[in-house]
Amino acid sequence: MLDDGVNDSPALSEADAGIAISDGAAIAREVADITVSSDDLYALLTLKLLSDALMERIHSNYRKIISFNFLLICLGVAGVLPPATSALLHNASTLVISLKSMTKLLA
Repeated sequence: MLDDGVNDSPALSEADAGIAISDGAAIAREVADITVSSDDLYALLTLKLLSDALMERIHSNYRKIISFNFLLICLGVAGVLPPATSALLHNASTLVISLKSMTKLLA
């Protein structure tokens, strides 16, 4: 629900996601889940693109971390990797994925 007026404040509070514009009524900004600071409604499109890109990055990182750590556990159980090497690879992969996550989401 997107609105900026007093009369739609109950609908904003009951909506799954209530969005208010910063120039709207104070009650609308108070009950909304999200307040957009821009007067331009196209900012919502940018927010949607940003949130989609962020969720894709989160899911991608999760898949990479789970699969790499599963591989390390399997190699450790099989006796291929000693615990110290496995720990080093785990920490290195965490660092690499964290650094890669600091890049811009939107070009």
